[in-house]
Parts: sequence; structure tokens; C-alpha cells
Amino acid sequence: MTEPFGAYAPGWLDRNVIAATSSLPDNWLGLRLAIGLRRIVMMRLTDDRGFDVVRWGLRMRLRPRGNGCEKGALFVPQMYEASERRMLRAEIDKARTAGRTFVFVDIGANVGLFSLFVASYAGPNANILAVEPEPENLRRLRFNLAANPGIPIRVLPLALGEREQEVALDVHPYDRGGTRTRELAPNEPADLAKIKCRPLLDVLQREAVTRIDALKIDVEGAEDTIMVPFFKKAPKELWPKLIIIEDARDAWHDDLFALLAKCGYAVMARSKLNVMLNR
Repeated sequence: MTEPFGAYAPGWLDRNVIAATSSLPDNWLGLRLAIGLRRIVMMRLTDDRGFDVVRWGLRMRLRPRGNGCEKGALFVPQMYEASERRMLRAEIDKARTAGRTFVFVDIGANVGLFSLFVASYAGPNANILAVEPEPENLRRLRFNLAANPGIPIRVLPLALGEREQEVALDVHPYDRGGTRTRELAPNEPADLAKIKCRPLLDVLQREAVTRIDALKIDVEGAEDTIMVPFFKKAPKELWPKLIIIEDARDAWHDDLFALLAKCGYAVMARSKLNVMLNR
């Protein structure tokens, strides 16, 4: 990631394949065609350098091998989290109409695609926190930020959980988006990846966040360990207006959706993986 943006611009064939997949309709047939066409590019990739492209008006280096979200944003940006982005646009429009800064918290930011989208649509009138523990994802996120000077994203290189501690980082071997954190066990290997973990409320207080327009959380089944303690302790004025959360209830120890309903949230939409709730 040391080469400047533009060093990995797609060649003629790759550029035309990406243009074709990016113009397909957002439906089942469009996705099937995109999967077939993108193989032309993926089979030719001999390394993991990726491609320098423009997405949502921002410059990004997307590396489609080993990270599903980057592959999606590269080949089918029109399909990437379309329902979620539509909900975010609506909340940004409300904040713009009210004349206030749009506050977005991106938990499990990966390479920051949600944060970058919000920054592109909200413009400078945004306050964005991107929380991500995995070092390579952080490196890619920071490259994209550097390629777009001035966008209002603060990167927090840490994990979130019930209490402040150090946790282990288990990097998924095939998809960096599947990386998980867990508590340290006795006699862990000396080279084990570790990261600082803090409660969400503590992080928001340290970052002087006093309200949240939208919060997105995708932490591979640990959503309840972050959000349940938050709702127990956080003042209501800090509760997010919109929550986008991965539906990982099979991995949760607490019924987070029941808690959200008790707190006044209603399901507004669902996608393949996520649930969107408004309060």
C-alpha cells in the first residue's frame, strides 16, 4: 500500500469487465451475470495488489482477493449493501434538513466502506467513527482515507466488548471480514495477535460523542456483548436513531432484538444479512 493512488489502475480488459458488472441491474439475474463476468478478472489476478477505482465519488484501492466486501464494492457497487445505504441516505437527508452534523458510528468497519459511503454522501457535515481491530483492514482503510484528504472519518484501532481488556484476534483465513475477537486463554502462543478492547460507552465518551444518528455493527456474532452493556448504561440521548446490525442471533448469548424492541426500536427493513431498526 506504499504506491500512490492510481498506480494500480485497471488495465483495458479489467476496466471493461468492471464497467460491465457495475452497470448490471440489482437483481438475481444481474448478480449471476456479475459473478460469471468477474471470474475473467479474478482468474487473472496473480497477487493481492487490487485496483484503484472511484466509488461513490471517492478514490479507493479495492483488493478483491480474501475480502468479500471489497470484491462486492469493486465489481457491483450498485448492489453493495443497497438497502443499508438507502436507509443511511434517508437519515443523512434528515440531518441535512435539520441543519445538524450527521454522526455515524461504524463498528467492525473492515476497510471502511460504510464510513466512506457516509462521508461521500454527507460531505464535510459529518462526524464518523470507524472502529476496526484487524491490522490489515486498518492499513487498507487508512490508505483510502489518505487518498481522499479531508473526509471526516476518525479511525479507532481497537475492539469493543463488555469491559476494558486485551483480547485475541483470530483472522479469518479466507475472508478478512470474518475476523473475530475472543478472550485470551492461558498459555496462548507468543506470536498471537492481540488488540485493546473497550466498552462502547467509554469509547464514545472519550471521543466526545453526545448523540448518534446512525450506528452500524458487524462483529461476527459478538454484537450482543457490545450493545447490551451499552443500552444498560448509556443515557437515552445517546441511543442511535438508526441501527444497522448483522443478524447473528444464533451466536448471541442475549436476545438483543428483544432488548432493542424494549428500548423502542422497530424493524424498518431487512437485507440478506442485516436488520435495520429505527427508534
